[in-house]
Amino acid sequence: MSRVVAVVGGGISGLGAARVLSGAAPVTVGMQERVGGARADLEVLVLESADRFGGKILSGEFRGRQIDFGPDNFLTRNQSAADLCELLGIGSELVAPATSSASVVSRGRLHPMPSGLILGLPPDLVALARSRIVSWRGLARAGLDLLPVGKTMSASSLGINRDADEVSRRSGGRDRWEAVVAPEWSAAAILERRLGRELVQRLVDPLLGGINAGGLDHLSLTVVAPQVAQALVGHRSVTRALQLMVANAPARPVPDGSKPRPFFIGVRGGLGRMVEELVADLRRRGVRLQTNMAVTALRRAGNRYALETPAGTVLADGVVLAAPGHVTARLLVDEAPSAATDLGSIPHSSVALVTISWPFEALASLPPGSGFLVPRCEGLLTTGCTFLSAKWPATAASGEAVIRVSTGRYGDERAMSMSDGELVDAVLGELRALCGVTAAPLGTWVQRWPQAFPQYLPGHLPKIGRAQTALAQLRAVEMAGPALGGIGIPACLTSGERAAVEVLDRLAP
Repeated sequence: MSRVVAVVGGGISGLGAARVLSGAAPVTVGMQERVGGARADLEVLVLESADRFGGKILSGEFRGRQIDFGPDNFLTRNQSAADLCELLGIGSELVAPATSSASVVSRGRLHPMPSGLILGLPPDLVALARSRIVSWRGLARAGLDLLPVGKTMSASSLGINRDADEVSRRSGGRDRWEAVVAPEWSAAAILERRLGRELVQRLVDPLLGGINAGGLDHLSLTVVAPQVAQALVGHRSVTRALQLMVANAPARPVPDGSKPRPFFIGVRGGLGRMVEELVADLRRRGVRLQTNMAVTALRRAGNRYALETPAGTVLADGVVLAAPGHVTARLLVDEAPSAATDLGSIPHSSVALVTISWPFEALASLPPGSGFLVPRCEGLLTTGCTFLSAKWPATAASGEAVIRVSTGRYGDERAMSMSDGELVDAVLGELRALCGVTAAPLGTWVQRWPQAFPQYLPGHLPKIGRAQTALAQLRAVEMAGPALGGIGIPACLTSGERAAVEVLDRLAP
């Protein structure tokens, strides 16, 4: 009798997990040797609550051209997503953005971002001065970071190796002491201490916070920028640590006779093609894929698990929970309540994307580059704007230009409370003030993503560690997805593959 592994969630994490469960070698570096091929005794089932697969990866037609209504590219630092595209036969369709420069709004005006930024952090203060993003006062405050004063940054305050940074305090009686760990600081607290608030608010927060649809006041640096956090340990100066990071960065490996991959890459015709090819590959491998199949409960049934769905109960020997964190929390309430509590306490932010097309000449006043970012301190509804047809020329018909405006971030639900028409009007008003765009658009499209971005608050990694420890009490049940600590496509794919490998190990005969 075949054993069943159910994957709850058909986003890239769940689809990646299903691929490995069906016998394919992982694409994640270092995991390829842990799977020994297809298992004849294993049946893989993917249960997706929506009417399609792909999660927030969504491509569709806008004014006769294919565009992305979710993410439009992915990082290649983690090679898993690019390597998967190669294996799926669309490696030749990977394309780099036509432009990568960008601007940032400062005091109502657009300024080009300085070169050489590391997630919004400037290792070169001269380039920062030329950008005029911060005032001379803000620049002088950032320059104080170079002075050898103050304490070095500890691993504990950054949220790294926290057990090694315990401090003792007296508790209760005279001779009673307990070991406690100093609290992890937020990314803003760490960076503002050295660089000043103006620089962090006007340059770092719109980029690093914008990636996560949040704010650095509420984010863990070691989750949203792990390489930066590690580089800061033991240093007083953020700037000098960044300069050392750049100087010591290893060269990216390049296969013989090939060109290095750009840092960001997309797929010709949209990232939805990646999902289409992956789903087709899973079908060829015999994976059962079901949409409109929400899992409403999970409970133990002897040595198996019973998953309640609208079509009845599914019995599984192993489960990969690749749904959003708040959904996984609801499913674990009965069988792993402490894990459910931790996962359920992770806040999420919602975003809405407004895609707009104009006659090409109507956008002549736009600056060069791929778009601009808007700091929270500007108080605008817009958080960022991508010049889609400049970044991906194939997204616009001849004589037209297409842009996409992002709205919504943690703590700002204004966009989600507006109707589509109200949101479009508000965005057009802000574009008129920022860029002088006054012409009537040819077409618009609003795509909403409620509760799309988990917020990685300080203490997030210990929280996930506790949840995983509690979940380990359930045989062959693993979690995957962005709630673990990475929102990008490669990170989600890697988390799905890792969960699949762990389930296979625990189901080994």
